[in-house]
Amino acid sequence: MDIPLVVAGNFGEVRTNHFHTGMDFKTQGVEGKKIYAVQDGYISRIGYSHYGYGKVLYIDHPNGYTSVYAHLSKFNSSISDFVRTHQYSIQQETFTVYLDSNQLKVKKGEIIGLSGNSGGSNAPHLHFEIRETESEHPMNPLLFGYKITDNKKPVINNLKIYPLTDSSLVNGKSKSLIIPVKKNKNGTYYLNQKLTAYGPIGCALHSSDRLNARNICGLYSLDFIVNKDTLFSHTMNKLDFATSRYVNHHVDYPRHKLYNNSFHKSFLAGNNKLTIYTHKNNGITNVMHDSSYRFTYQAKDYSGNSSQLAFTIQGDSSGVSGTTNKKTPCDTYFRFDKPNVLRKNGFTALFTPNTLYENQCVGYKITKSNKYLSDIQSVGSRLAGIQKTYKIILKPNTPIDSALQEKVLIVSIGPKGRVRSKGGNYQEGTVTARVKEFGKFAISVDTTKPFVRLEDRQNVNALKPNATIVFKISDDLSGIKSYSATLNGEWILTRYERKKGLWRISLSEKENLVKGTHKLELEIMDERGNRNKHEMLIFVM
Repeated sequence: MDIPLVVAGNFGEVRTNHFHTGMDFKTQGVEGKKIYAVQDGYISRIGYSHYGYGKVLYIDHPNGYTSVYAHLSKFNSSISDFVRTHQYSIQQETFTVYLDSNQLKVKKGEIIGLSGNSGGSNAPHLHFEIRETESEHPMNPLLFGYKITDNKKPVINNLKIYPLTDSSLVNGKSKSLIIPVKKNKNGTYYLNQKLTAYGPIGCALHSSDRLNARNICGLYSLDFIVNKDTLFSHTMNKLDFATSRYVNHHVDYPRHKLYNNSFHKSFLAGNNKLTIYTHKNNGITNVMHDSSYRFTYQAKDYSGNSSQLAFTIQGDSSGVSGTTNKKTPCDTYFRFDKPNVLRKNGFTALFTPNTLYENQCVGYKITKSNKYLSDIQSVGSRLAGIQKTYKIILKPNTPIDSALQEKVLIVSIGPKGRVRSKGGNYQEGTVTARVKEFGKFAISVDTTKPFVRLEDRQNVNALKPNATIVFKISDDLSGIKSYSATLNGEWILTRYERKKGLWRISLSEKENLVKGTHKLELEIMDERGNRNKHEMLIFVM
């Protein structure tokens, strides 16, 4: 861009269910800033979506890397012409298309588009990535010489210590402990309490960085040192989309889920296939009685600014004999590395190996309900992360009429009663879906067609040839799957703004539109196949 590079999010920052795989740059709170190609190359992929990266360009470069520019508002004229031709050929607004090296070449410094807020973006900005072309593994863009002014040290907030076996203790107890970190006037971090432990323990640090910006960003690296020996480190140089969801086990998931805190674990346990680590003994310290251990955390950003926390743990086994670890009875104890099955009261959950991050007792509860076609089936805790989908099968309380079988679906019911569709299929008296979280599930039905309404104060009987007609569209449950419009029987490209629920139809899409009456036909379909067809006559002056 030709404006100062102000970071809103950095590479490796902890996000919901993934690590951030690029750099987010602010665009002064507005859309429309010019975006330039960073090197010579060719457009290898174009994406156009109401979710994720929104309007996005991928440029393959001769050096084996691909640059990515996401959440754009517009493409340049040559790319826009290609996109419009493709949209009319597939008669669809959204798409992903892969291009050959001889189709759309670009030069370094060429304007390829304008910044925006498309897709899953929450504010105007540019999301920029550099990937290895062959593997598609995202690289830290700062490795390629981009200079970001940064003299702020990372911030350290809290320490967490975990007893890792039934006989392990932290301060005489078999529960994990969070210790607030203090900071004195000279900027040194410290703990104001003594710590004891016994047996195998692991540690995690709640720490972040700001890169001279207001936004909370992630660390570049974190080193965990025990008695001057580096026991565990993670460094954010390269990531892999295939393993990015393991962020849920890299951090303390319940703390992140509840408070958006990033407690970076400095030990490995259970199911974690991230390759960002170097470690000894999985980062676990076996604390012996009457021994003293000096621990040091060093948190760094890419510019070399660092913050340290040093503390001592004294080995003490005096509480072992007086500690009784009474376990709550559990008849659904699942091993993360084994297949697991839960079958109760017309509900089945099937887990393949490595769906879970660690061994755990998966709770179950059934609640009677007249609101749904089945009882509400609760499985697991929403504070336990899931790595991949598992299958759930629900049985309705009464047989489902054949006319409704294509309309039934499984819904999740959130803590505040919010209902979300999880899709699914009716099969031989049951409804099956794949889900990626624990929670409350029930069978519902969607027979309501999507809603469409002409926005207020539009006079369709006196339109200019370049007028835009705006509709409000929405769906109450399964969600909008498709939308299309024809003008005088011919498909016309339309623009859907998902975040605002607005559907725009520009008459300028049709060249040489003559004066007079024209027929506009609309169709919106939801995910369960309910259709809303609407016809209207418009008059062009």
